[in-house]
Amino acid sequence: MVRFMAIHNVPGITEEQFKQKLDGVSKWRPDRRTTILKVYADLDRGKIISECEAAEQQHFEDWIGMVGWNVESIHSVDVVCQVGNFWTF
Repeated sequence: MVRFMAIHNVPGITEEQFKQKLDGVSKWRPDRRTTILKVYADLDRGKIISECEAAEQQHFEDWIGMVGWNVESIHSVDVVCQVGNFWTF
C-alpha cells in the first residue's frame, strides 16, 4: 500500500460539520483498498490534512470527492518518523 496526505482548504467549517463528514466506519474504510488513517483540522483557518493508505492515489481522490472537501494538494509519503521510529513506504 502507498501512503498519501492531502491538504484541504475548507473555510468556515465548524467542528460539527467536520465530525459529521467523518462519522461512521465507511468514512474511514470506504473500500477494501483504502483506509483513512488520520484527519487533522485547524478550524480557525479552515485547513484540514488527511492521511490515507491506498493501492493507488485515485482511491484516495475518490474518498476526497465523497467528503467533498476542496483539495489544495496531494502528496505521496516516502518516509515517516514518529517518536524516533522511521517507516519507509
